[in-house]
Amino acid sequence: MRLAVVVLFFVAAVVPIGAQERPKSSVDVRREKMDKVNKVWDAQVERLRSAQIAAKCKVEAKKQYSAIHFKKRRLFVKNCIEQGRVVSTN
Repeated sequence: MRLAVVVLFFVAAVVPIGAQERPKSSVDVRREKMDKVNKVWDAQVERLRSAQIAAKCKVEAKKQYSAIHFKKRRLFVKNCIEQGRVVSTN
């Protein structure tokens, strides 16, 4: 019985030692930080691009539809933003 307990303690002590990860090198840490910065940067650029598209769509809708036709204007803006492009009618 004591032998079984000793073996269990030994196995419980050895398994976590083998399962430990190696410490990260400074290059790995730097790479992870840069990846995080790049993800944030990409998200900011995407938000800016979508805001510019929405603004252009709203301006174009204002040119095409008067304030009386607010439903048509809203629908135009929604469709324009979904397409991701602005069609200018000058």
